[in-house]
Amino acid sequence: MKRLFLRKTYRLALLAVVIIYYYWPKKYVVLAVSLAFLFSLALDIIRLVSPKANEVVKSIFKPFARFMRFIAKKEELRDLTGTTYSLMGCTIIVTFFPRYIGIPAILFNTFGDMAATMVGKKFGHIKIMNGKKSLEGSVACFSVMFLVVIWAHIKLQLPLLSGTLGALTGTVTELISLKINDNLTIPIFSGVVMWLLH
Repeated sequence: MKRLFLRKTYRLALLAVVIIYYYWPKKYVVLAVSLAFLFSLALDIIRLVSPKANEVVKSIFKPFARFMRFIAKKEELRDLTGTTYSLMGCTIIVTFFPRYIGIPAILFNTFGDMAATMVGKKFGHIKIMNGKKSLEGSVACFSVMFLVVIWAHIKLQLPLLSGTLGALTGTVTELISLKINDNLTIPIFSGVVMWLLH
């Protein structure tokens, strides 16, 4: 449970993207997030392709590398990390979506999946999706995303209807567990729905 808690709260690092997205000019946000994504991608490629080079990188970033290995899912040991997928999604969002859509989309990914997992593990008794998910977790996911929608409506003038449907899309995306990493699918799918309906 400790590992799960750390893995989910680690997503709060995405708030740094939200903060600069809120305050900085778009071109600087795109540059900063793109560089962060490319750096994370490069580390993943080194880790997956060259064990010797990976040992050098691990020695340079020793405490961080140890932490990332501790919180990593088993599949992430043979694939890109959730961090890289998250930054890939953020790069797409800050490049193509306006701020009032992109910020809530990132926040959906930051808080929605966290709420679904933590509530589902602790209080999830009504199992759905062949027992892999819980109704309580999905309700928590949507509730948190809807709070994001209300905040974005007040602060960013996000239309309530498109925001609510975006939150529903993010919740369904988290629920059905597509083969593509949900750090990428949740913000992108919900962002597209909000953009189409805004």
